[in-house]
Amino acid sequence: MKRRRFLLTTGAAALATWRIPVPGAATQAPPVPEVRIRALTQGPKHHFFGYYGIPPWNRSGTRLLCLETEFQDHMPGPGETAAIGLVDAQAGRFDTLTDTRAWNFQQGAMLHWHPAAPDTEIVFNDLRQGEVASAVLNVQTGQRRWLPRPISALSHRGRHALSLTYGRLARLRKVTGYAGAVDPNPQSPAPEDDGVFLMELATGQCRLVVSYARIQSQLLDQHPELKEQHLWIDHVEFNPADTRFLLLPRTWTRGPNPRLETGMFTANPDGSDLREVIPYGSRVSHFGWRNEREIIATFTFEGANRHVLFTDGKQDYRVLGRDVFKGDGHCTFSPDGEWLATDQNHTDTQSKSLWILNVASGQSAKLGDFPMKQYRGGDLRCDLHPRWSRDGRQICFDALETTSWTRQLHVAVPGPVNQ
Repeated sequence: MKRRRFLLTTGAAALATWRIPVPGAATQAPPVPEVRIRALTQGPKHHFFGYYGIPPWNRSGTRLLCLETEFQDHMPGPGETAAIGLVDAQAGRFDTLTDTRAWNFQQGAMLHWHPAAPDTEIVFNDLRQGEVASAVLNVQTGQRRWLPRPISALSHRGRHALSLTYGRLARLRKVTGYAGAVDPNPQSPAPEDDGVFLMELATGQCRLVVSYARIQSQLLDQHPELKEQHLWIDHVEFNPADTRFLLLPRTWTRGPNPRLETGMFTANPDGSDLREVIPYGSRVSHFGWRNEREIIATFTFEGANRHVLFTDGKQDYRVLGRDVFKGDGHCTFSPDGEWLATDQNHTDTQSKSLWILNVASGQSAKLGDFPMKQYRGGDLRCDLHPRWSRDGRQICFDALETTSWTRQLHVAVPGPVNQ
């Protein structure tokens, strides 16, 4: 694979920054920074993390968490497993820990290092006695304990998880659900007893904090069609301070060509102060908290799908990368909030590209193009899903390794090519 170059400097906070040299003329395009990109894992099996915005590295940066599968040519069926394991950050060797029957290609098994024990414990989704639950596994001892509900996001301090019902996702949007999971309310457009649950990681105690019925009631005046359309939520995420979380309610429009419609809400962890921060029908796709108050999201704004930064509770929308980000992207901020990483989809070349953008200057650079063949789109697509390392010095992403055309973990590392 062709390597690209990158420059590295160190900030006052000891976080590496991704520095693009400022050109002499303001109108001149910034040069491509120095970066080394390598496929960390290798075939014949497939290795991927499956989601974005979550660091796969442990706290010490020595190992990465990922899935391993025998196939990528069909959606996982009931009983088909994926191995969960650790990848050596230098050698790329994959060592199996366990397996899971609750996974997909778009979100993996919601793999996380436990924020309270980020070198020794992992949290992931699995099936237990036919129900979707989550497990906390000690990677050193193999000791496992179960939690009663699956995880969809973890708080940064490791106290809570947000939980969605994956059977409802499996029924309404297969790519984010789990094979064999059952919706407890298949006839209800907006059930009162389902929605976003808050679960304590230490005890497993959980309670419903935002119901589908409550979301529907807030939207019905402007969207009476939602009385009959079935709501679900694909995504939730805590802000860095764990004081708010965001959620994306979704429906399919009715008619011969159904269209995915989405908005964005935010709420306090107990479900109070529920706010619609992006109007429903704006076709919100992806998102990330920059800090306690600011959010990046891709949605329809000013007539196009754009990367938009705004403040929670305000409509102070500001487009980032207006001239370079064309359409949707999996957008995520570096730990210091100064840099945005995202990916772009290219139908003309059947490829995807990886980008970074400096929020203060607005300067951006493409780090690489990655051919995807038949896995560029559709339910089996291989999205790059960028995620930063904990120190902000590396970006991990999923892509096809072009010798074997298998799905593998890749890493972008700042520094000269000959290092």
